[in-house]
Amino acid sequence: MKLGDIYRHKNKNSIIQIDSFATPMGQSVDNSSFTIVFKQIERHNQYEIGSCSSNNGYGSQEEIEKEYKLLIPQEKLSEYQDWNEIFELLN
Repeated sequence: MKLGDIYRHKNKNSIIQIDSFATPMGQSVDNSSFTIVFKQIERHNQYEIGSCSSNNGYGSQEEIEKEYKLLIPQEKLSEYQDWNEIFELLN
């Protein structure tokens, strides 16, 4: 799981993007018990696509992968011109 990865909800037509990783203050980054923060990407129409920070979510990799599956790895994002192309993958 990497920054920028895009995941699709297994039961709904919704997507998230991995936004950041967090650890409690004072813990080493090497500690594997970090929290993954993601943002919900919403499509209102072909011109209005974005996210609202109040809809951000978080969890462990295991928790996220129970509900979501990888749609586009970060390395392949450059193959898409815009979010509309990514949302077409949900159909």
